[in-house]
Amino acid sequence: MKTTRILSLLCLTVVGALGAAAETKPMEVYTNDSAEWIPLYGETWWDYYHPDWEGQFPGGRSNRFHEQWVQARWFQNPITKDWQIFDRSYVYDGEWFAVEWNYKATYLSDNFTEHEFTLGVGRIVDGKMILWLEYFDDNVGKLQKLGLMPFPDEGEAVYPWPAKAKISLPYRP
Repeated sequence: MKTTRILSLLCLTVVGALGAAAETKPMEVYTNDSAEWIPLYGETWWDYYHPDWEGQFPGGRSNRFHEQWVQARWFQNPITKDWQIFDRSYVYDGEWFAVEWNYKATYLSDNFTEHEFTLGVGRIVDGKMILWLEYFDDNVGKLQKLGLMPFPDEGEAVYPWPAKAKISLPYRP
């Protein structure tokens, strides 16, 4: 539950810092072509929410008003620090795009740093982010903290679990 909360808050932080900023940030280029939009705004897309923005995450959905509320709570009582997002890999298809990335975060309670992966799919409409779908396995951080899941190797391809993880249960059909 705690890792789910942390990861959901990461998603909200990455995708939706303070939603009110979306209306105040000037845009130099209006485009719905994600291959053009991401290089211009991709590192700060939360500053460019469409008024009808919706986010879908493991555990729930959100909109820009909910993001404002969650962010206010997050900054009042953070449980992690030192978020790092790196090794981004994008695929573009018109107004749609997908991105995989690595991220790390350190728990304030015990200084444990988890290392996980995310896959997100976004859509650009009227030159702004209107949809964000994010997928991650929130068990990875829990299992790393328990010493049951290895950390990924440096430069390892983005997958839900590190390549050297041993699956001990049969995969469900």
